[in-house]
Amino acid sequence: MSAWHAAKLAVRVSVAVAAVAGGDALARATEPATVALENVTRANLGMGLYNAGWYGCSTGYGQYPCAAGSSNGFIPFLVGPQLDLHLGGINNLSVGFDVLVGSVATSFSGGWKTVAIWEPTLDYVAKFGPPTEDTVGRFRIGGGVYVGPNSGAGGTFRIGGGASFLNAGRIGIGVDLVLEAGGYQNNWMGGLQLMASPEWHF
Repeated sequence: MSAWHAAKLAVRVSVAVAAVAGGDALARATEPATVALENVTRANLGMGLYNAGWYGCSTGYGQYPCAAGSSNGFIPFLVGPQLDLHLGGINNLSVGFDVLVGSVATSFSGGWKTVAIWEPTLDYVAKFGPPTEDTVGRFRIGGGVYVGPNSGAGGTFRIGGGASFLNAGRIGIGVDLVLEAGGYQNNWMGGLQLMASPEWHF
């Protein structure tokens, strides 16, 4: 092989090696980075299953027994924002505000009454699994405040569990079941919340 041919072969090999190396570098630079998305904001959507006696006891119709407001349960539609802030490890602080809107059957008002309860919430949430997993379970415990008809107020203890699906991506789905036990205007109020909510992870 002449020196000229050897030089051309060396140049071709060098160009090929440089192209491969450059392509690898470009691929490494443009591939998506693995980022731990540890905070979550969600739009709670669901329904509740509550007793209704608290309504009959707290509406000012003192001549009627509490049972007059509890011939049917309070089954509200539930909607509201919620934010989970990561505190480190499995620990998270969850702040939310739900609106519960439903109907209560009452004998003293001549039928069904539409009732709205405003409920700010504050929960501790433990999440079981790294944020890079697609499915992560969670446990929550905390409290809420009820604000409702006739400027009434009350409070509740909350405990429940759930999970995030598609958790490793920006957009996911959360499913939760929360048990509440408390009172409204010094009358017992308790129920169950069932939610399936879109989530944004950041």
